[in-house]
Order: sequence, then structure tokens, then C-alpha cells
Amino acid sequence: MITKALDVNADSIILDLEDAVSLSEKESARHRVKESISKFKAKGKEIIVRINDVKTQSGVLDIEAIVEELPNAVIVPKADEEAVTITDILINSTEMRYGIDEFEIEIIPLLETSYSIVNAYQIMSSSKRVSAVQFGAEDLTKELGIERTKDGKEIEYARSVIVQAGNACKIDILDTPNTSIGDDKGLREDTLIAKNMGFTGKTCIHPNQVGIVNDTFTPNPVDVEKARELIAAFDESVRLGKGACMFEGKMVDNPVADRARNLVAKADKITSL
Repeated sequence: MITKALDVNADSIILDLEDAVSLSEKESARHRVKESISKFKAKGKEIIVRINDVKTQSGVLDIEAIVEELPNAVIVPKADEEAVTITDILINSTEMRYGIDEFEIEIIPLLETSYSIVNAYQIMSSSKRVSAVQFGAEDLTKELGIERTKDGKEIEYARSVIVQAGNACKIDILDTPNTSIGDDKGLREDTLIAKNMGFTGKTCIHPNQVGIVNDTFTPNPVDVEKARELIAAFDESVRLGKGACMFEGKMVDNPVADRARNLVAKADKITSL
């Protein structure tokens, strides 16, 4: 799976040391991940490692093993403020040992408990290393004792809280994976819901999901061209001393123009990759 992942067209690859690894295989998996990080970096891939609970020996050993290899980020499972702070301290001390520049390795809290939803902003704000947040609906619904459904009504509130807190912190906001492998229609609908709520990306559990997620989050070329035209019309209006203008029958003011600029900037960034 690690070898195949080297060629997956995803923005980031997550190597998992937590739920995907049985207790008897933790040490072996840790060494395998440590050896693999450089292979992904050599291919220009962003590499993320989901570590074990940092309040346990396994989590501490995970950080000890992987920091030297400089993964781009670590995912902190069942995150709370204490777990993020401990992770920050452990990464910092290990970076110092290896002479690594401070803050080179980022932290992504995985919010998958009721506590983490209620305290989302505080968790995201508990370390300067936090660059993104990830939602985990499977463990959350398990804790609540409810079923995951296709339409996702049961996770709407949690999604909304994470989006608002993540946006306030100015970080990437990653939606929970869709576990129905092979249901392309359902995946596309679920990803579009996440995008329209404000998520900036979505995690995948199978390589076949990556294309649909990428397509959904990549700005449509027609929309980008319209955005460029809107920006030009608004800028011309401002040049003439007006605070707003009409574009295709709709009023355009600063917030609308800024949204168009953000869309164009995102499209240009994707094109340059």
C-alpha cells in the first residue's frame, strides 16, 4: 500500500500508525513509516503521519521515530488541548535534538469526539504548529451511539462547528472520509456538501476516491473566467470612484469581489503545482 501510494495523485499522503495498526504491529509499523517518509519527499509528496495517542507510550515513540525524517505534519487523534500541547512539546524537543528548525513539522488535530466539537476553536488555537484540522465522523458517531447515514444529517452540526472554528483560525479544513468505496455518486454528493459548507479539502480512504475529490474542490474554469471578468469590472468601477458596480445583473461590492479574487488565487495556485 505504501508503494502504491507513492503514485497516488493526492495533495498529501497520510501514513497511519493508529487505528490501521494492531497493537502487536506498532513497533514494526513505526519503523516502516520512518523508512518510507524520505521516499515520498523525494517524489515531492506532502507526507503526513497519524500518530498514536501522545498520552501513551506508543504516541511518544511515534514522535521520537519520525521527527528526524521530517514529515510535513502529524495528525493528533481524538485531539484535545492537552494532546496538541504535548505533541508540540515533544516535536520541539526532538527537533532540538536533531538540529531541525523550529516549526518545520506541523500539527493537524483530528476532531472526532463530542468534547473536541464543543471545544474546536480552543483545540485549534492551542499550538502555533496547527496548520489544518481534520474531522472524523466515524468515531464521533460511535461515541454518540448513532448510525452514519448517506445524507449526513447527523454530522451537520459538527461539520459546521469545525468549519467556523477552522476559518477563524485561518487554517485548512479537511472533511471526514466517505467510507462507501465504489459509490462514486454518493462520494461526489458528499464532497460537494462539504465544499459548500466551507471545507477546503477532504480525506480519502481509497485511491479511487482521489479524482472525484480533486475535481470537486478544483475551481471550474468557467467560474474562474467569470470571476476574472467580475474583478476587472469592479476594479474599473473603483478606478472611477464608485464603491460598487453591476455585473451580469447583480450588484458587486467588496465582499463579492474578494470572493472572486480568492477563487482566482486558488485556481492559479492549483495550476502552478
